[in-house]
Amino acid sequence: MDVWKQFYDLTQQLYEKVHETVTEKNRAEMVAYVEGILAERSALLHKLPQPESEGERALIADVLQKDIKINQKLEFLFEGLKRDMRNMKKQKSSKQRYANPYQSVSNYDGMYVDHKK
Repeated sequence: MDVWKQFYDLTQQLYEKVHETVTEKNRAEMVAYVEGILAERSALLHKLPQPESEGERALIADVLQKDIKINQKLEFLFEGLKRDMRNMKKQKSSKQRYANPYQSVSNYDGMYVDHKK
């Protein structure tokens, strides 16, 4: 029961952390915390015995319900992160185009280049 209780506690911590609001300032901290808890959970996952009592089965049912909600919320959060990364990449390229608008113009513009040797 002790290992199952630890696993349940980690799941509860993850559930609470995932449902907090994410801002630009705390995003890196949030990702690091979630990765740490997921690493601890995966280490405990290998140590979990078969459920023997009714209490352990109830914990498992609760963990499974919370796990579904956690996965949905994590997908939502990481989609937002991916979207922000794409926007940053677009901003970077548009800033470069604004700073040097003639970068894409060919160097051979108006010149005759002989390709024969």
